[in-house]
Amino acid sequence: MTNRACSALLLSLALAACSSRSLAPTAPVSSGATDEMSAMSAKVKVDPGYTTYVSGNTTDVQTTPLGGVLLAGGGTDSDAAMQWLLAQGGARSAGKYGDVVVLRTSGSNGYNNYFVNFGANSVTSVVISTVAGANSDYVKNAIAKAEVLFIAGGDQSTYVNLWTGTALQTAVNARVAAGYPIGGTSAGLAVLSPFVYAAFNASSTSTAVLANPYDASVTITNALFNVPVLQNLIADSHFVVRDRMGRLVTFLARLQQDGRSAAPRGIGVDEKSAVGVLPNGLATVFGVGNGAYFLSVTTGATRVCSASTPLTYTPVTTTRVPVGSQFSLSTWTAATSTSYTLSANTGVLSSSTGAIY
Repeated sequence: MTNRACSALLLSLALAACSSRSLAPTAPVSSGATDEMSAMSAKVKVDPGYTTYVSGNTTDVQTTPLGGVLLAGGGTDSDAAMQWLLAQGGARSAGKYGDVVVLRTSGSNGYNNYFVNFGANSVTSVVISTVAGANSDYVKNAIAKAEVLFIAGGDQSTYVNLWTGTALQTAVNARVAAGYPIGGTSAGLAVLSPFVYAAFNASSTSTAVLANPYDASVTITNALFNVPVLQNLIADSHFVVRDRMGRLVTFLARLQQDGRSAAPRGIGVDEKSAVGVLPNGLATVFGVGNGAYFLSVTTGATRVCSASTPLTYTPVTTTRVPVGSQFSLSTWTAATSTSYTLSANTGVLSSSTGAIY
């Protein structure tokens, strides 16, 4: 090989090496473990069954948590609601918070920079793909150090199938019991209530389930997580946008008909809205959109709820709480709200005010 050809080959190899290095994921760098470090994300395949994405400060911090739960209705996240959730995990200084763990079964690191930019010390997104992943020591230990837990949107049937009876479930329940806050959006909201709409077969529509409350899409499981302030209720998301009032009413009828609750309650949260609930039950509605709807029935509700028979169910007391207002889960009342009665009569939903929403 000539000297000129040799030189050209060496130059080509050097450029290729530089190109390879520039495309590689960048791992978090500790610059004296300062809070002001920029958010950088690394994808790390640690163990079969899960993938992690880590952003922010690699030095663990600890805060004094305030607790609570955030129920987000899906769609565009409310910045104010997410900042509320971070603050409930406890502040280490003004605008600086603890470590966040995001749990999901699809997607990647979409929340990492979002939370870091709002002052999170670090964010670890864990994408679980198998039961073994949900049982891994890495996932268990990450949850045990988190000041804030958040469950992303996706498919709640995979959350129920992959997380039930695992170390992940135990670790989350232990962290919530220790007073740390938890939140979830869309599918993540669905698995926080004590009755979980699991959507195993298909996503229920109001039209289908009002016509047949035992439609195969109505699959309701018991609690995946134990959130003390959420008792005796089922939660639903994307509420007004996807016209889900009829299906939430049907879910309440099924819970009562099947003997799972004598007088169940429901919370429907619209897209772009969120409900932040303090440990004492006081809830604030954040975001934009139509806010949240709080439904309840008595033990004496009139009910015809059987397979292949259009639902009859009345009265269902409904309270709409707009964005910026509050509602007490403890007393099931609100200072500023609109209350009305819903009725399902042979599969047709009607309202005492003429408006379902």
